[in-house]
Amino acid sequence: MSFLNPIMLFGLAAVSVPIIIHLLNRRRFQKVVWAAMKFLKISVEQNQRRMRIEDMILLALRCLLLALLALALARPAILSNKADVFGQSKVTGVVILDNSYSMGVTDGTLTRFDKARKAAEQVLDSMPIGSATAVFLASDIAQGVIPEPTFDMNLARKTLREAPLSDRGTDLYPAIEKAVDTLKDRLVVRKEIYLITDGQANGWKELPGVQKILERYKSQVKVHVIMVGEHEEHNLGVSDLRLASGLSPVNQPLRFEVRVSNFGKEESRDIRVGITVDNEPAGDEFTIASLPAGASRSISLFTKLRTEGFHAVTARIPEDRLHADDQRTIVVRAIKEVKVLLVDGEPSDEPRAGETYYLRNALIPVSPDMAPDYFIKAATITAPELTQARLDDYDAVILANVADCSEATLKSFEQYLRRGGGLMIFPGNKVNVTFYNEQLFNHYKFLPASLGTSRGDADQEDKFFTLQEKDYQHPVVAIWNDPASGTLGSAHFFRAFTLQPPPISKQTNEKKKAEEAGEPEIILKYADGTPAMAERTWGLGKVVLFSSTADTAWNDLPVRLAFVPLMHRALGSIVARQDEGLNIKVGEVFIRRASTEALDKDVTFFKPRQAGTLHDLRHVDMQNGWPTISYDRTDFAGVYEANVTEPALAIKFAAQPDASESSLDELSASQLATLKTVANVTPWSSNLSLRGMVEKDRTGLEFWLPIAVVALLIALLETFLGQWFSRSK
Repeated sequence: MSFLNPIMLFGLAAVSVPIIIHLLNRRRFQKVVWAAMKFLKISVEQNQRRMRIEDMILLALRCLLLALLALALARPAILSNKADVFGQSKVTGVVILDNSYSMGVTDGTLTRFDKARKAAEQVLDSMPIGSATAVFLASDIAQGVIPEPTFDMNLARKTLREAPLSDRGTDLYPAIEKAVDTLKDRLVVRKEIYLITDGQANGWKELPGVQKILERYKSQVKVHVIMVGEHEEHNLGVSDLRLASGLSPVNQPLRFEVRVSNFGKEESRDIRVGITVDNEPAGDEFTIASLPAGASRSISLFTKLRTEGFHAVTARIPEDRLHADDQRTIVVRAIKEVKVLLVDGEPSDEPRAGETYYLRNALIPVSPDMAPDYFIKAATITAPELTQARLDDYDAVILANVADCSEATLKSFEQYLRRGGGLMIFPGNKVNVTFYNEQLFNHYKFLPASLGTSRGDADQEDKFFTLQEKDYQHPVVAIWNDPASGTLGSAHFFRAFTLQPPPISKQTNEKKKAEEAGEPEIILKYADGTPAMAERTWGLGKVVLFSSTADTAWNDLPVRLAFVPLMHRALGSIVARQDEGLNIKVGEVFIRRASTEALDKDVTFFKPRQAGTLHDLRHVDMQNGWPTISYDRTDFAGVYEANVTEPALAIKFAAQPDASESSLDELSASQLATLKTVANVTPWSSNLSLRGMVEKDRTGLEFWLPIAVVALLIALLETFLGQWFSRSK
């Protein structure tokens, strides 16, 4: 069976051109009788046959030349696996190497990724001389390390040998789609894709899409899927690590929640879980007695941060065959002290009657003689004194039943939040609802919700409503999902404002980023599902709004045990606003706003596994009106460092892998059957001959080059005969 490009075959129509020219040039002679030409006529008639034959020979050669040139441009081929009798035809291919972190599973000697690189080199060795290949790395993105097919096989081998194993998840569809796009329009016969992966089911989430695109180009592109690695049924992983304490003060016990998951098929026993700070053992160690297959267990570990600044906190379990998920690291910024300004909207000569009495005691829950050494420092002022206060001296400002404030104070709040300060607002019977809704909610967009009508009667203590008792979603209150932490549902509320959050914005992401007011978020609800506490980011700061009072005028929450941790966690949410981006997912972009003094300065980034050796250089540039440090090469899990020389600035941040990648479940029999309809699926082993496998399946032999050579010879022959026939006789 032969193969021709139908578009190029239109060139065969050019064969008619010499014939048309020949016919047009045939002259019609008028016969004139002339006695002197009688003898010439006899001579012409004798040579006429010879001249006609010579013209026909030249015409035939010219037609044949054009036909051969058209055939050569059409690149004809024999689509047969027996075509190798004429020798191997070159291949244009794409090698896709899976470098997601499940490829780090080891058999004790080699990882799956090591085996995949060996298999990839065997693929290159199987390609005939003159072949070309592109090289892609596939994880949850398709990275074209050699994006276009190259004839330099040494470069391809070097690229494969130096390819890094990342900590990204897996989605093979983008790489397959990109490989097909690379090959589909190329005018070659042998187009081949080699995908080398471990068969993890997680990477084939879009198998129907893969099947569709490969089915569409099945006649053009030959696809080989090479499965490396052995079956693995045991894997434990640290699937989550987070700071459960509201604040992270220096030399104070901090609670970290660690979740360990059993991704294997059998129960695991006696799992030791430890925690380190900056790679030094520090804190508790816990042993999980039993963890069933497919189950997860969250535990609490405590440690201290000894110095102010950024620290890497790592949770570890004993290593198994997949090392990448045996530890997880986050970065925490230890703070020396937190300064809070309490604004009392209804002061009293009797301390217990003041609006901020319970707030102060909740924020500083120690005896008076220990208060000076406590890490939270609180100052109290009245509402009229707010206009003279230096807000930047405080990490958070708490308004307790403050009626309203001046335009100058609103402008001060605007600048304060923009720079990273925080507001916490408790309403009461003194607040001017119209002012709060028109100025703080509608105009400045500080508030996460408007204040609706109040419900309940503070004088009827036998009629009350309560907070939700379970299903806490927000990190501030998630601690109460654990029954051992107590409950919020025991507090009685006699009166509260109805909080009315605005509808979800339909703006584009780019426009949202440019705005300073973030989307409102509900922190806590009442038992009937209505909002009790909400928050909103604004600039680099955050605003937290309660629906009831900070004292016992409308509720008894301030005298409940839960009030202290609730206030500390709410305050921690405000203080940690600037540090929210310190912990990102692998592959995400790290973004942190910087001071104006750092604009246009160089930033040096050091990556995990390469700290102190290789580094990347970036600049502090302007993004959405702010000097910003950003970094996008976060393919590895662990701690990154960013250093600015002037002004001196050192920041640590951490990237965590996707926990779903720890599941080593393989493609099911039905999924494999689906994949085999569009690709050759081959389990790889060290003694497998990939050369023999792919050569057996290769079809197609191009023979355009011999045709071009024949066309050249005919052109030379036509030139020679044209000169020979036109010589003097």
